[in-house]
Amino acid sequence: MPRIEKNSDFISTLSALPLEQQHKLAKRFISGVIHLSNNPRLSQLLELLKKPECSKDDIKAAHSIAQSVYVESGPSSDISEVDFNCQATHFIAQAILACSKPDDTGASTPHLAHKVANFCRMAQTCSSMGRGGESPDFVQAEAAYKKIVNAQFDIANQLLEGQGA
Repeated sequence: MPRIEKNSDFISTLSALPLEQQHKLAKRFISGVIHLSNNPRLSQLLELLKKPECSKDDIKAAHSIAQSVYVESGPSSDISEVDFNCQATHFIAQAILACSKPDDTGASTPHLAHKVANFCRMAQTCSSMGRGGESPDFVQAEAAYKKIVNAQFDIANQLLEGQGA
């Protein structure tokens, strides 16, 4: 299989992967951005993300933690002061929710890893914009976005090379 070099290749390659491999990628993507949040409840999930396999109880606990962080870090009705770092935490929680969604139906989720990758990209973008002081730093956000996209391509390529694809 050719290396992933552009986003359209990334999307099609990820959607063709079995759900188990998509979960492995999703966990790696989240591990790459979880440090952007200063929420200690998300930080405690880092060890869980490093485990090769998680129990149903682990997944249920992660989902519960992510759900509460997601709700508390969502945009408030008074958006006069946008807290970009809080929004980064919100997107990280959303990525964890997508990765830990209970699947009792046995149905496949063809775009799980891509969805998580996008939430991680948004977390990185928000975090980078928040470093601009009084106004968002769009230049730094663009550079950080390109960096995370390339890192995600590398992670996916490593997985594919490791399985001999």
